[in-house]
Order: sequence, then C-alpha cells, then structure tokens
Amino acid sequence: MVTGGAAAGDGEDGGLVGRASERRRLDELLAAADQGRGGALVIRGAAGVGKTALLEYCCARADGMRVLRAKGVPFEAELPFSALYELARPLLESLDELPTQQADALRATFAIGGAGPVNRLAAYVATLSLLATVAERAPVLCLVDDAHWIDHASAEALLFTARRLLADRVAIVFAARDASSFDAPGLPELPLSGLTSDSGLRLAMRSGLGRRAAAELVAATAGNPLALIELPAILTEAQRQGRAPLEHPLPVADRIERAFLAEARNLPEATRQALTICAVSEASALALLDQALKVEGLDLGVLDPAVDAGLIGVRGQEVTFRHPLVRAALHSAVGPGQRRSAHLAIAAVLTGADEMDRRAWHLAAAATGPDEEAAALLAETAERAQRRGGVVAEARAYERAARLTPDPERRASRLYGAVRAWTNAGSGVHAMALADELLALTQRGDLRCQIKALQVHLAQQHGGTDTVDETYLAEAEAYARTDPVSAGKMMSAAVNQCWPRLDVAGMLSVCTRAMELISGTAGTAGASDTAHASDTAHAWDITQAAHASAATWPKGPIRLAAAQVLAGLPGGAALARDCVTACGNRADGSAAELAEVLCWLEDYDTARSLLEREIGEARAANDVFLLAYALTRLAGLEYRTGRLHAAYRAATEAVLIAEQVGLPAQRANALAMLALVEALLGEEAQALARVDSCRLLMPPGFRDIEARIRYAHGMSAVVAARWTDAVTDLEWIRSAQLRGGITEPGWLPVTGNLAEAYAHLSRPDQAADLVRQLDAGTGRITTRAAVARVQGLIAAERGLDDAFATALAACDPAVLPLERARTLLCYGQRLRRAKRRRDARRQLHAALPLFEAIGAQGWARRCRAEINATGRQTPSRDDHATGQLTVQERQIALHAAEGLTNRQIATRIFLSPKTVEYHLGNIYRKLNLRSRPELIRYLSRPAPSELD
Repeated sequence: MVTGGAAAGDGEDGGLVGRASERRRLDELLAAADQGRGGALVIRGAAGVGKTALLEYCCARADGMRVLRAKGVPFEAELPFSALYELARPLLESLDELPTQQADALRATFAIGGAGPVNRLAAYVATLSLLATVAERAPVLCLVDDAHWIDHASAEALLFTARRLLADRVAIVFAARDASSFDAPGLPELPLSGLTSDSGLRLAMRSGLGRRAAAELVAATAGNPLALIELPAILTEAQRQGRAPLEHPLPVADRIERAFLAEARNLPEATRQALTICAVSEASALALLDQALKVEGLDLGVLDPAVDAGLIGVRGQEVTFRHPLVRAALHSAVGPGQRRSAHLAIAAVLTGADEMDRRAWHLAAAATGPDEEAAALLAETAERAQRRGGVVAEARAYERAARLTPDPERRASRLYGAVRAWTNAGSGVHAMALADELLALTQRGDLRCQIKALQVHLAQQHGGTDTVDETYLAEAEAYARTDPVSAGKMMSAAVNQCWPRLDVAGMLSVCTRAMELISGTAGTAGASDTAHASDTAHAWDITQAAHASAATWPKGPIRLAAAQVLAGLPGGAALARDCVTACGNRADGSAAELAEVLCWLEDYDTARSLLEREIGEARAANDVFLLAYALTRLAGLEYRTGRLHAAYRAATEAVLIAEQVGLPAQRANALAMLALVEALLGEEAQALARVDSCRLLMPPGFRDIEARIRYAHGMSAVVAARWTDAVTDLEWIRSAQLRGGITEPGWLPVTGNLAEAYAHLSRPDQAADLVRQLDAGTGRITTRAAVARVQGLIAAERGLDDAFATALAACDPAVLPLERARTLLCYGQRLRRAKRRRDARRQLHAALPLFEAIGAQGWARRCRAEINATGRQTPSRDDHATGQLTVQERQIALHAAEGLTNRQIATRIFLSPKTVEYHLGNIYRKLNLRSRPELIRYLSRPAPSELD
C-alpha cells in the first residue's frame, strides 16, 4: 500500500516520488546527529501531502541509529505524557542511569513508580537526559507523526528537548499540520506542499489515469499525493479518461474523506458499526477491540471486509487505519447515538487500574447531560494527572468533570480545581474566565474568598492592576462575619495590586485590616481607613496580633512587615524577624518573600539561610514557580553583598525558568534583576539589551517593574560614569518612591547613587541635600557607606583625607566589598585631581583587586584608566577572551567554577551533559585553558597591580 506520496519503483531513493530537496534536508539532519551534532525538524503540511512518507524515508535511512516512534491520536490528547511514553517505552530500562531525581520524575510521569507529584519541567529535563544518555551508545532518531494530535505535556517535553539538542547524537523529526495545532517556536521547519507537476503526473498515472486526466487532477489537487492516489477511485470513467472536466479547485480533504466514505458505504452494516468502534477508540490493540465488539454483539470477523477494502490493516496485534483521514471521516459520518454506543462499549472493557483515565474520558464522551459517575472518574483522573506533572491534562479533566457534575457545590469545587490547574499551566486568561464562572456558581464564603484572592494574583501576573476596588474590599468585609480567616487572606491578597502601583499606603491599609480580621482585633475597622492603619497605638496592637498569627499563616504578617518597613514604621523590622521561625517548615514562597524584606534590613545571613532552604525545597519538589521567584531574590541578596558572579548564576537560572513558566510579570522581574547584575559586572551592552527586552514584557502600569528596569539602566550609567544618564533614571525612581510613600532606603538603594552622580556633575548642593536626608534615616550600613563616600566627594580639599578616612571606616571589605572598592576609586579620583598622584595610585591600586575579585569589570576598567592618568601604566587583565564567551558559556563557566559536575550543571540550566561538555570545550579554547582547576583560578584571580 502506498500513502502520503510514497511510491515504489522509478529508482527513486526510499520509494518516494520526487522530494529531492526534502530528502537532502533530512539526510543532513541524520548525518549531523550521527556525528554528534543533534538537531530537530518540523515537517509541516496539509493532510495527505506526504509527511508520513518522509518519516518512513528517515526510518529507512537511519542505519545504525536507534529509532523511536510516537503517533498522535486525537482521543489521547487528554492523557498526559501518553505520546512521550509511547516514544520512550523502549528506553525505560535505562532510567537507572539518570540522576535519581530525574529517574523518579519520569517514573511518576509514566505512572510506573516514583514519588509524585512531579512538576512538568522536571519531566522535560528528564526526557532530555534520557535521550542524551541512550545516545551515548548509539545515535537516536525520534519520529513523531501527527504531532498536532499528541497530548500537550508530551508536546512540551519533546519541544523542550528538541530546542536543547546541540552536542548530542539525537535527531527529532515532527510531522504536523498547521502551526495553530502544533506551535514549535525556535525549531527549523520544512514546509511541505504538493508534488511538482512531473512527479505528480507519474504518481497519478499509476492509479490508472490517462495523461490528460492525470495532469488535470494534479492541477486540481495542487499535487497532493494522497488525493492523487485516492480520488481516481471516485471519478467517473469519462473523468478518468480525460473526456469530462474536474472541479477546480477540488476541496482536497473533503473529497478524500468522501472517497473513503464511499468505500465504507459498500461494507456490511455490522462492519461499519465495528469501524465506528475502531474510530472512536484511541487504542488499536486487537484484544481490546475484540472485547469492545463483543459488548455490541460483534466479533473481530466483521472487520475482515474493511481489511479487504484497504480501509484498515492489521500489523501484528494492532489495527491501523490507512490514513488518519479515514478515522476522521468515519468518526464524523456517524450519528451521535452510534458514537455514544461506541464510547460506552469501549468504556465497559477498560477496567484495569491503568485504564481508568481512558475509561473516564470515554464515559464523559458518552454523556448527554450531568453524570456524576463520569464526573467523579474525571476528578480522579485530574488528581492522577497532577501527580504525574500533566498540568494541562489535570486542568482539562477538572473542567470537564465540573461540566458533568450535577451537584452545584461539588461542581464549584471541581471548577476551582480547574482554575488552579489552568493557572499552574500558564493559561491565566482562561483561568480568570473560569473564575468568573465559578463566582456566579457558588455562594460559599470560603471558596469565594479563595477564588477572589486567586483572581488578584492572576491579574498581577498577567499585567492587571485594577482587580481590587471598593467592591472587592466590601465583599471581604462581608465574608468576615462568618469566616474571618478566609476573609483576611482575601484582604491580604489585595497587596498584589498595591505593589505594581508602589502604593505603600494601600499596602499598609489592606495588610493591617487582614491582620485585624484574622486576629479578631478591632473588627469594625474598614480596609480603606488609612489613618486608622497608621495610628501608632493601633499599629502596635496589630503588630502584636501579627506576631501571634505568624506561626499559622506567615504570609499575612510578612506582608504587613514589608509594608511597615517600606513606610519606615516602628515594629516592622521586629515583626519580620519574628516570622523567620514560622517559615522553617514551609515551601510556599513565604521564606523568599521574607528574605527580600530582610535584605532591605541588611540581615543578609538570615536572608541567605531562608533562601537556600526554600530553593533547596523547590528543587526537591520540582516547583519551578517557586524556584524562579526565590532565585530572583537570591540574586538580589548576592549583588547586595558583592557576590556578583553568584548573583549572575542565580539571575540567569531565574530567567531561564521564568521563560519556561511564561508569566509576563515574573519574566520581567527576573530579566530586570539579570540586567542589573550585568550592569554591575560591567557588561553594559548585554545589560541594555536585557532592559529593552524587559520593557517589551513589562505590563503597563507596573511602576515597581519600571523602577527596577530604570535602576538597572541607571546603574549601567553609573558604572560607565555617564552621570547625566544616571541622574535621569535615578531621579525618576526617587520621585516614584516618594510618591508611593517608600522611605526605606534598602528597597532600591537609589539615593546614595543619585547623590554620587550629582557630586560628579558638580552639583554639590543637591548632593549635600540628599546626604542630609540619608544621614537622618535608618542608619543602614550601606546607606552610611554611601553617605560617607559622597561627603568625601564634595568635601573641601583640606578635609579630603579625613572625609574619606571616615568613608572607608564605614564599609568593611568583608561585608561590603563593592562599596569599599567604589569608595577607594572615588578617593583616588579626588587625590589625582588634587595633583597627589602617588597617594591616588595607592588608593586606586587598593580598589582594583577588589573590583577584580568581585567581577565588577566596568569599575575595574575605570580604575585602570585612573591609574594610567597618574602617569603609571597598570597591566591589564585580559578581558577580551572572557568577553568572547556567550551568555550560556559564561553561565556554564561560573557553575563549573562553583564546583558543579557536568551533570549537575546540565540539570541546573536544562541542557544535556554532552552539551555542557561541548560548551566547556569552547570555554577552555577561548580562554586558553585546559582544565576545571585552571578555569576556577582564572575566574577568581586578582588583577595585577603595582603598589608604591
């Protein structure tokens, strides 16, 4: 049998008619994989255009390669990782060769063991590792037919893997229809159209057409191979001989389906009934079909006429359709009653423990109205999907279960499960639509509070800033009469709408009222009563209540502490520190949220302890949402303490994960942090490119993200001594802080940098004014260091040394190495301008190794320029080679210098160990190194300096 453009004879390679350029492209892909240069390709084309034939060509050409195959089936689109399991099933014996966590992730994903639940990203990484590991023994070719029908989880896992193939002996070829049904951004595509006139003519004539009719059919079908093979059977004799015209153009898919149905109509009634069961079944096993047919009083023998007609075939113990369009035509042609009977027949024989998901979906397909049995089974399916990491399958199952649930309250609970699952799947818009539907469905106060709070979170993640209004606050107050704890949590969630606006007064108001509701303190106050929230005595009472509440629900007290610290209110710092113990046994983001507040307070050791524990928990649980959130805050901690390389590692990993998660606000926050770190490292061009990317992602109205973007842009200018540009950005941020009520200098340390910029621009009065404001503030050590440095810059020449002696005493190099290096640089600059060149060199030579050790190459370059300006040349560190490293190579180099193995690095940055090895080879070559120890020494070596 010949399908999809395959044809024997004519001496054409692989039995294909034509397709010379397509065959060359596939040959190149296979040859590259055989040589250790992995890759992927999407063959894209309409039904019947020959995609499957090209996959068969690949299979025939894959000498010495291990061929793995999977095929999309419409009904299996609801079964998470079903296509991936089909593809990877022959490799399961190799699972023990993977890291334990990855092996367990795949076992749980495939429901063959492992400890769930599994985050989907863990399954994707494990898929890449499995294919790369097997490919070390022999090249691997993965062929995925009808990719537009494979389940969402499998599609994401395989696309994730395909985008990361570089140095692995793996090739993946997908065959799919239009992009809307199988979007594969980042992968090369091979668009497939009809055969050329000559090739199409040869194929059509093999079906018994005369030359004239064949030429006309090629033109009418645009050379579609399947049409050239199948349509001659339904043409009249006059059309076959070219004596009667054809329709122009022919609706190819419709006419092909009509051709298949014409063949089916000639079959016995029992055979057509049996074909309907085959068409609605996702399974092709003869044994299962035999049982389903018996439910309808039939046996396998009734399928023989369909086999004789060529509509189906039997290969081993499997039944296959001649083409997917045969299945589609049969499925659409029968009435709803026959389809329902077929689904019920199949469901009746799916009784095994591993068949419950299929049974549930078949019962759901057979339902004509509310059906609790089908709904309950689908809810159980959703729970299993959640344990396996199939978040889209979980969401679909919960949503369909809700539609079938007769009891309104139970329907609401299941719909809430769907909302949460769609949220975790990154489909926030659909989740918000379902949330609106849910609110119209239930009057349960606790559930309404939960869904309202989730709506606020979703809106914030997707760029909305207007979800919380007076109606929202009033509704929370109303629920407080019966369920004050749920109402308090709903009220506390409103802080997610205050953050984007930098509205500290709003934060204080809703956080204070949330604590009132939860603790039962002053229960008649309204959330909008800002004066009440800031009243000193009442604030003290609420803070004490928050201390008591921290153990049971730390998020509320942490949010209140953050608002109080930002507003400069007493008690906020103590409340934040009291919440530390409560975060010890949680992995819900509380620790990361609290760590950020502690960073403002410069309690870096406690913040590090919280973040390292929560990041460890997130890695162990494969919680990528939490991991991206916590890593961004770890990067903030690292840059504040002068560990710029560590900050870069954390920020790049956060960006990588955030890109996979796909939430705009989270991606923008992670990118803004990476831009800032790159600015401090002196990678100005890269930092500015990140800023531009971040602006494209930033939702409108998000002043907090705008402030972070401007801070990265402004600090890039500070490092490069572009003081006017720096002032533009830093003044905007300072103005936004003042308007928002932020008095805490540790949120974004803007004021000290702005004062320094004024000093360098010879605007001493403005610099002095800011210094006075800072000097009267909180007394943070970073603030004191910045104040003292600026005072040195604007001091009279006769007081220069005393001013900088005070400044240097304010910044311990063990605690604030970057601040100390910056102060030494400023001291050296002033001494040189005072014609004290020898003294200047002494300070500059002290600054240079600090900048080098930190990795602050932008400041180091300025420091060398200042030394050179004193009349002495300083040997330059060879930054040219480091600058040649790509972003990914730099990331790998830093992880290797940290002591991670190739496999650990691969897991951390979502690559295969072989690709990490490939990149390390490039790194060694570019840096003229030969080993990991040399790399570690290179990245940590001090700069050469001359001390007078």
